Amino acid sequence: MTIQKSIITLLFIVLYSCGEKAGKNKIDSGAVDLNNKAMALWPFIANPDSSKKAIALLDKATSADSNYFLGHYNKLMFYAQLKEFSKAILTINKLIRLRPSAHDLYLTGGVLYEQSGDSISARKFYEKSLAICTSTLDSMNKKNTDYEMLLGNKAINYIMLGDTTKANEVLKTLLANQTDDEMKKITLSMMNKNRFELLEQLSNPQ
Repeated sequence: MTIQKSIITLLFIVLYSCGEKAGKNKIDSGAVDLNNKAMALWPFIANPDSSKKAIALLDKATSADSNYFLGHYNKLMFYAQLKEFSKAILTINKLIRLRPSAHDLYLTGGVLYEQSGDSISARKFYEKSLAICTSTLDSMNKKNTDYEMLLGNKAINYIMLGDTTKANEVLKTLLANQTDDEMKKITLSMMNKNRFELLEQLSNPQ
């Protein structure tokens, strides 16, 4: 198992759940073109030179538009591949400044800090993500399309914080609300996991 692969997998989950919800600000067209050129190198991410070229293009994109969320976000996957975690941490904090209520970003930040050896900061990020999830769920209708995603991320935060008992309680609630068999299978697979086992699962999905 590699933490590196787990982070890249987690980044895809975050992009799906919160990263795609782009703001209404107009994005510089040149920045978008540069981002698209960078992401054309995604199939070659295992090649360090390709990852470095992608980052150079994304640096130009975010220089053209400093608030371009996707441009900053896509850097994370290439930084993770190159194991440049200090730069990834700087990027995640920039993303959080752009979207301070995005609980997924705090969760990803926690994993990045943990990989860099800063377990104290990692815990703070997991706690912040958990607090946002809990607060949002408290006032959310169970029929909301984000309800299951938030429950799942709440459980993941508990796992990363070492509280398997509370994680299992949340997962049981999630399971009771799910109707899709594949999603139920994923939920069941997280039961009784510690954070290392969860990262292993993310790294080697079945």
